[in-house]
Amino acid sequence: MPDNKRHNNQILARWVETQRGRPQFRAAPSAGLSVSKVMRPLARKHGGGSSAIALEKIWPEIMGPRWSKISSPVRFLGGRNGRTLIISAPGPAASLILAQSGPILQRLNAHLGPSHVARIKVVQSRMTKPARTQPTQGLAPRQETELRAGLSDIKSERLKQALEKMGRQVLSKGSE
Repeated sequence: MPDNKRHNNQILARWVETQRGRPQFRAAPSAGLSVSKVMRPLARKHGGGSSAIALEKIWPEIMGPRWSKISSPVRFLGGRNGRTLIISAPGPAASLILAQSGPILQRLNAHLGPSHVARIKVVQSRMTKPARTQPTQGLAPRQETELRAGLSDIKSERLKQALEKMGRQVLSKGSE
């Protein structure tokens, strides 16, 4: 009987060995995750590649001096038929930039790689006037001192600047 019991235990042990659960299958980590761990520090050090923020550095080269002052890249949209660059520009300039999209696309793809950007979408933004300082030319030194003396009692800096601007225009037109 003990031999029979031992024999049964051996059979049972072999059966348990074949029926044990197998370890869970774990897929290899994605290549994108590994690449991003390497590329992210390099992008911080040397500047990002194709993000819209990275385009700010080379924006005057791509758009030219005229359009780069009033437009800015917003973001990239990915699509099946290529990426779309969204550009922000004031109302009237938006349509003019869109009319020049062919050469702009060529310059973009020259910097970012062939067929990186397929389309340009221009979003209209608010028009802002650049802050211009009024030159002090045109007023005689006596007029300049009289204008400043007349404005010296005004406490509000914004009001003082507005009145000074208006005074310069009035005095310069009166001397013409």
